[in-house]
Amino acid sequence: MGKKYKLVMKVPKTPKGAYDHGRFISSLIEHQIKHFNEVEKSFLKPGQKLTDISKIKTELQASKYLKKMTALLHPQGADKPQKVAQPRKTGNVLKTAKSKAKSKQGKRKSR
Repeated sequence: MGKKYKLVMKVPKTPKGAYDHGRFISSLIEHQIKHFNEVEKSFLKPGQKLTDISKIKTELQASKYLKKMTALLHPQGADKPQKVAQPRKTGNVLKTAKSKAKSKQGKRKSR
């Protein structure tokens, strides 16, 4: 039995141009990298080098660093394969809902 909510908002899909490998990082991402770098300092073992964040300039470089740090912070999630959502067929869902409604009407007994 699914929950029913009073208000369900549809979120628009992210535009394809929202992520660009070669684009320079925003100040928001830059601050996130700085925070992760502080966390990285606490995880360092003797002999390990700290990542030079001054070389991180593009979104691709930032995403690789953030992915590495996230895996370090959450090792339980690093090994799990990502599930790809299967595309839904909206036409079939509507047809099955309509057919169920018709079958319920047919099963009703007259008084």
